[in-house]
Amino acid sequence: MMFGKNKMPLNIIIDFVMLIAMALVSISGVILEIVIPSRHAVRFQSVTPWGSHLFGLGGHDWGNIHLWAGVVLLALLAIHILSHINMVSAFVKKKCPNHILRVLLYILFLMLLIITIMPWLYLCY
Repeated sequence: MMFGKNKMPLNIIIDFVMLIAMALVSISGVILEIVIPSRHAVRFQSVTPWGSHLFGLGGHDWGNIHLWAGVVLLALLAIHILSHINMVSAFVKKKCPNHILRVLLYILFLMLLIITIMPWLYLCY
């Protein structure tokens, strides 16, 4: 592998792309909420739209950017956590020495992971 034992360049790349994905999710969320609100919000909640398009993109286009930037962010977050799994495991063992409680914590993390993945499995069906 090109990174070998030194994982620092890979971590820097993953962290930088995660930063870009977080910025895209934040910016597109603000655009969808404030600049191009939904028709329902404009009609029934007296929201004033600043525009119907921004940089040539409409609400659905910004929604797609928001969605896929979030997907990239979640995927990179999973890769980031897995690349540091030994550190995470040592931290959990140190902070939670009780074995039963630690197992319950892992079950909680697994349930959160399943809740996060289930909507995507439904969309693929």
